[in-house]
Amino acid sequence: MSKPQTRQTKPQKREIFKAFITLFSSSSRENFCLRLFKYRCYKHSNKSRYFITTDSLLSSSLMDNEVDAPRWDISAHSPIIEQVISEFKFKLKYGGFFRLARNSCRQVYCFGSTKCLYIDTFSYDLNHLVEEVKKHYPSQSDIVLSIVFVDKYAKEQCFIELDNDKSFMVMLNMYDKEKEVTIYATTEKLRYNPKPLSCQDKVIDESDDENETDSVCPSQESYHSPHSSDNEYELLNYGETYAYSKVNPFMKVNSKFPSVIAFRRALNHYALTNEFEYVIEKSDLTRLTACCGDKKCKWRIHASLTQDGVTFEVKFFIETHSCTRSNKSGNKHATQGWIADVVTDKLKSEGDVSPADLKKWLMHTYNVEVPYMRVFRGREQAYTDMYGKWDDSYANIYDFKKELEKRNPGSVVEIDLQTVGEKKHFLRFFISLTTCSKGFLAGCRPYIGLDACHLKGKINGVLAAATSIDGNNGMFPVAYGVLEAENTKSWTWFLASLKKAIGTPNGLVISSDMQKGLELAITQVYPNIEHRECIRHLCSNFKKHFRGDFFMSKLWEAANTYSVSKHDRLLNEIATKCADAISYLNENHKKISSRSKFGTLVKCDYITNNISETFNSWVGDIRYKPVLDLLDAIREKLMERFDKKMSKNLGEYQVCRSSDNKAEVKYKGYRWDVVLDEKKCSCRKWQVTGLPCVHAVAFIAFTREPNWDKYVDTYFTVDKFKEAYALEISPMPGKDQWVNIETVEKIYPPIIKRPPGRPKKNRIIPHDEPKKRHRCPRCGMYGHHQRTCKNLASEGFDEASSSKRKEHKIS
Repeated sequence: MSKPQTRQTKPQKREIFKAFITLFSSSSRENFCLRLFKYRCYKHSNKSRYFITTDSLLSSSLMDNEVDAPRWDISAHSPIIEQVISEFKFKLKYGGFFRLARNSCRQVYCFGSTKCLYIDTFSYDLNHLVEEVKKHYPSQSDIVLSIVFVDKYAKEQCFIELDNDKSFMVMLNMYDKEKEVTIYATTEKLRYNPKPLSCQDKVIDESDDENETDSVCPSQESYHSPHSSDNEYELLNYGETYAYSKVNPFMKVNSKFPSVIAFRRALNHYALTNEFEYVIEKSDLTRLTACCGDKKCKWRIHASLTQDGVTFEVKFFIETHSCTRSNKSGNKHATQGWIADVVTDKLKSEGDVSPADLKKWLMHTYNVEVPYMRVFRGREQAYTDMYGKWDDSYANIYDFKKELEKRNPGSVVEIDLQTVGEKKHFLRFFISLTTCSKGFLAGCRPYIGLDACHLKGKINGVLAAATSIDGNNGMFPVAYGVLEAENTKSWTWFLASLKKAIGTPNGLVISSDMQKGLELAITQVYPNIEHRECIRHLCSNFKKHFRGDFFMSKLWEAANTYSVSKHDRLLNEIATKCADAISYLNENHKKISSRSKFGTLVKCDYITNNISETFNSWVGDIRYKPVLDLLDAIREKLMERFDKKMSKNLGEYQVCRSSDNKAEVKYKGYRWDVVLDEKKCSCRKWQVTGLPCVHAVAFIAFTREPNWDKYVDTYFTVDKFKEAYALEISPMPGKDQWVNIETVEKIYPPIIKRPPGRPKKNRIIPHDEPKKRHRCPRCGMYGHHQRTCKNLASEGFDEASSSKRKEHKIS
């Protein structure tokens, strides 16, 4: 049995000290200590470890007696020095920028390059690193760079800036075990630098502060910290978010992707953009290896799963091709999923785009010829990814109805279903918000235009609307809905629902373009109202039977005139040319189409139904959406239209006001409803805390309300604070001076069953409670004690803590 290894003796340590003194004989004493105190020394024979600290080095007599130090050639091989020299790997990321990750409070470094540096910590310092970074910004000599690294001891994501030698030494000490650190270079400051601790963290501070007071509410900084936000979606994902450019994708060693599916799509995109084919050699849930389609080509890539079990990282990559790269027609990597991925942003920005236009766009952008049906299926998949399945839209239709009625009391929301066997199928949907119906009755002329336009989605149907005009001759939507088709039955149901919402106003006029079944439906629901016919559609139908510019000019002139006699004279001129034309008008177009026959109560002389066409154009870019998303999108557009100063940006918050006290506040795809007079927000933070949440603040700032105090609960006022402490607690004498009250019965202690074992006095700490963190009084960092501290003393921190300890001992 071998003997156990023994620790180094004092003479052996002295020899190592002498070696370091010889190595740094040209350096000053202060520089030597600063460089030496952080390194571990190892004996070449048994690898036993001990630490060289500044205190022990300064107390050594070797510093004053360099005559006994051994002399050897520094360039020669020395086992002692070789074991002490520490090599670090710096992963320098440059050329990119930081941004907030989606659905997270983490900062992500995007669109940068990576360079690995293997440095010797004895000879490498911060100045060398800064010079290395500046090499990658040659055209910007006067630029101010920010170089940061991640504090691995911080509970939340925290960056430390490398701005002096102390921070550089802290970084080396922090990553001493790993021997590897990632450094980020950027030309702009971070949007925020989260503190290492949040307001809920518990800290043990060795420096006793007698003046410190306890507080049961968080600090002012915590209210503005991203980690104390009330938004649930901001706290859901603290994982790293990876992004690659869809316009110019790149592949490099150490490139990371959130899943194997994301890596496959990125690889497809990379191959299509660079115009080459590749073949997958190995592929499973943990790895993927691919090579060029040309067997003689050296291009090759390999990626595998990292330790977290989710992230895919490129481990091996030969970027250079030794073949002639050419894109083949109908590239097999231009799959349906890839098409859905690349056209999503285009569909979001431009709305409905035909497959033919997408096919041309793919050819122009990526030089890929894709079959029409593959583009069609890719577009449908993109729509599904954005809005969900169509069947799910119909399944949630009653939830949408209930929410509409809850948020807009008094609104008329009707659903008509069709029963086939034991199944109920969607047939029609009608919406008339109470704001629209009451606004129409209160401030609009009793004029309504009816029209319908076809939906562009997966399932056929029409979007019907009843539109009026406001006092400025602008479009005023009163009601809208989805029908299965334009026929008498569907129009009758729509008008009956409309009648529930607005009734029959005095002097009501309905204008239409004589759609299928509409005339009979209006007669059944509104038999005694004035029904006008659009002259444009009348002339269009008239031209099919009687052609000639003479007829068209006379018809338009007869419709525009206010004089009855002139109207009759113009029609007689048409009859002299063709008697059958007048007979056709009397039989097929009996409704009013001339201003000479208009009523005087409505105060509207429109002879066309252009106001309805305006509505169709207004919703034209959203008609491709599923039914539920379509109806909700129109509701949102109505909110924006009702607000004349719609969507004024407050940072990244958008306010859509529906009235003086109500609004929707949108942020990153989420939205909340705010009611100022009731001091309510759907996030409930305002109701719970009594202080306006960020959504309420955005709305208050939007209204430019000068008096902000009325939106804060009275509990936060000075008067309430004074009332809380207005009364006094009277003093009491000692027990011997208390008045003795004679009682008949003696009161005994409560009966308590003693539990087994020794009674516990300390609180039982739950398993999910965050652990207390120890704060070093010397450097101000967390995770170690003062005795084992290897960091530089923080300026003013160590002196202040030591002076407090001295005062405490004296007292």
